[in-house]
Amino acid sequence: MKAPFLISAILFSYAMVAQTGDDALLAGISTNTRTERIPMSAFEIPVAEAPNDATPWYDRAEARAAIGDTEGAMKDLDRVSSLEPLDTYAMLLRAQIHKENGDDRMATNELYRILGLQPNGSVAEVALLELGRIAMDRNELPSALDHFSRLVNIAPYNALAWCERGRAFSALLNDESAINDLQKALDLDPELDQAYANLAAIYFRQGRKQEGCFALHQAHYLGDRSVERLLLVHCE
Repeated sequence: MKAPFLISAILFSYAMVAQTGDDALLAGISTNTRTERIPMSAFEIPVAEAPNDATPWYDRAEARAAIGDTEGAMKDLDRVSSLEPLDTYAMLLRAQIHKENGDDRMATNELYRILGLQPNGSVAEVALLELGRIAMDRNELPSALDHFSRLVNIAPYNALAWCERGRAFSALLNDESAINDLQKALDLDPELDQAYANLAAIYFRQGRKQEGCFALHQAHYLGDRSVERLLLVHCE
């Protein structure tokens, strides 16, 4: 099955992250999809006419997920998996739904399945990014670092990969490696606001106020409004 609409959009967003600094990858299923223009009833006929074709079932799962019907989406994904057990796009959508539902364990299981089937390529890159972020959220820092390091190895062109590994190094108080990775991220994408924000945190921790304030101002200029309070506290 070719890359479905929603997953194609996810992968496109991921590819654009290194250029735009957008940190929305898998942060939520966008409602700005074809489901705003196509009623759910439109998916019923393709499913009925081709019950043994995984594509219409995936299309309906994607549409259901986009409007918040995760239970219905999961049922359709079960059908997809019965027809195409090795479909990594279905696994990625399932992982996304699990994560949004707060079930990191099930999301992690799906992401590891993807990597077992497809250790390289765009879907693998998304899987590694999400595994690293889940590990960071759970304060499993060595695991997060491993995932991000693997991501850097297979996607050295991606600024966000370097930024996330820099964030992991920073959490482990390995400031030198963190700064190197964050600078690499900015070399690849000078407009990656989160790289500047992470650099600022390290500089302030090291007592380098001038550099920290410069990094905060850059992050704010590039659109990160979350640093405004830090600017008032540290730089005004």
